[in-house]
Amino acid sequence: MFAVIDSDVYFIKEEEVKTPSDVIPTINIDSIDKEEERVKKKTWLKSATPAIVHYITLFIIGLCVWGTLWSAWGDGWSLNGNWFRIAIVGVVAWASGQVLQGITSLPPLLAALFTGIIARHIGFLDMRHHADIDIFLRKIYPVIILGKGSLAWNVNYMKRNWRQIILLGTVPWTTEVVVLTVCVHYFLGFPWLWGVLLGSIYASVSCPVTMPSVIKHGKLTKGAVEWPQLICTAGGLDTALSVGVYGITYTYIFTNEDSDVYRLVKAGLTLFVGAALGFVWGTLAKLVPDSRDYYVTELRVLFVLIGGLFGNYFTGAIGWGGTGGVAVLVCNATAASHWVKKGWKLNQNPAATVYRILWSGLEPLVFAYTGTFFVIHHSISETMLVGLGILFLCLTIRLLIAFMMCWNLKLKEKLYVCCTWIPKSVVEAVLCPLAISTIKLSQGSHSEELVYAEDLMRLVVQAIIITTPIGFLLTDKLGPLLLTASPKNIERDPKHYRRKSNSEPVNEI
Repeated sequence: MFAVIDSDVYFIKEEEVKTPSDVIPTINIDSIDKEEERVKKKTWLKSATPAIVHYITLFIIGLCVWGTLWSAWGDGWSLNGNWFRIAIVGVVAWASGQVLQGITSLPPLLAALFTGIIARHIGFLDMRHHADIDIFLRKIYPVIILGKGSLAWNVNYMKRNWRQIILLGTVPWTTEVVVLTVCVHYFLGFPWLWGVLLGSIYASVSCPVTMPSVIKHGKLTKGAVEWPQLICTAGGLDTALSVGVYGITYTYIFTNEDSDVYRLVKAGLTLFVGAALGFVWGTLAKLVPDSRDYYVTELRVLFVLIGGLFGNYFTGAIGWGGTGGVAVLVCNATAASHWVKKGWKLNQNPAATVYRILWSGLEPLVFAYTGTFFVIHHSISETMLVGLGILFLCLTIRLLIAFMMCWNLKLKEKLYVCCTWIPKSVVEAVLCPLAISTIKLSQGSHSEELVYAEDLMRLVVQAIIITTPIGFLLTDKLGPLLLTASPKNIERDPKHYRRKSNSEPVNEI
């Protein structure tokens, strides 16, 4: 006999009818929610444990280092000592940067910069009172950041795309330097040389800010454009121009030499001499140490690192400022190309790891100590307002020129390049306080030029604060939209995409 219950048919035996509640097992929703919550808590704790232990380890190591220094040198490293203040500002800058990046994903350098500004205005630290230390450190920073970037250069890619790299790396930079020099001369009363000095660092693009996003977005497309290499190499050429021209102009302003002819010859040869020295040292890194040496890894890293530091200090000491920075770029790129042939992967080798670790420690120091030079008072409002207009004008012209230099790219790809060409931060932060520190140590011989050095500092810090978050966010958020091909393009472009079968959707290779 059969019966119909709730539209379902059941076979009835011995007059017993099985209802749906008897057939379907009862499920306790509350118990499932509690179990999922318990698993989530356990998973979060398990995933967070390594990070927590990591920071605890760093804290213990930091305490031990401070204790050692205090025990060895006493008052200077006491809680109110000068060296302790310098060190603790760097530590707070690093910690605040980690917090900012963890909460907002913005670059940690912004937190470090504001840490320095706050430390200056509460009277805790002013690096103007430690100008000799500041100048010493600012000759180390370029070696690390320039060496780190050029270790990622693919020389073969540069040979294939040399025309676009040169145009994208030089034409926007040159245009912005000229426009800025004219603007600050007529609107802020800068001498022409000081305008060039400001322009040489103001026009520098900061690839380290956008490179993590560029690498991530580059994986979305398998087209002909190698995005990390294009941005890294063209940006590296831009940086080489900034460092070289700044060094030339800085030396011309602050070095007193009898022969004007020698000064002009030196200015004309600085970039070429730096490139030649870097190529020779990088080629020498192919020969020494021997690849069969038991300590080949350690010696390779020390060879380029110590050589770069020596070159930057030595060329500065003999009045050839800027030569060392260019030499470091060329040296590390040349050495990396030789190491690839001997089995090391490009930018994924012990040398690249060492430079990344060194920069992760030095980056918060650069921006925190730069922040201590920035003085806020009522008289700077006019300078900052004019500077905002100049920044908008220079950035607009720069991006238009960069857009035109990407003639072989699609419209969206050109816009993406423009996004990556917005940030100004690293070279600006490294070089902008040098003029102030030099004047402070000159014992009055350049005191009349301090007003220009102060305005230079304010304009550069303003540019860092405005352009860094804008450039980073535009690159990071618009990258997937600008680089991912549309379905229409997928069907039309068989080089980049394929269909596995008639029933499968189109997927990117």
